[in-house]
Amino acid sequence: MSDRSGGAKGTDVPPGTFAQWFLEEELKPGAGMGIAAERAEYHLCRAIANLERGMLREALDDANTAAHLDESLRARALIVARICIQREMEELGVTVR
Repeated sequence: MSDRSGGAKGTDVPPGTFAQWFLEEELKPGAGMGIAAERAEYHLCRAIANLERGMLREALDDANTAAHLDESLRARALIVARICIQREMEELGVTVR
């Protein structure tokens, strides 16, 4: 698929115009359930599932990804990340306050 999606042939629309617009729309806060928001929700669900299985590093990675993809999920993703870090420290024998 080409990035050259502009106007009709012969117009002066630069390559990548649609792709740039699409990314800007997806990353706007409150853009609804766009692709970035769906991916963030997917990563948050995966983080929780990995946390339940005891796969702490994978859970932390997915929680971090979710936090970066969608600001509205950031607080929940950071809670999951904190739980991952606390469990990892407990496994290492470090006292957690």
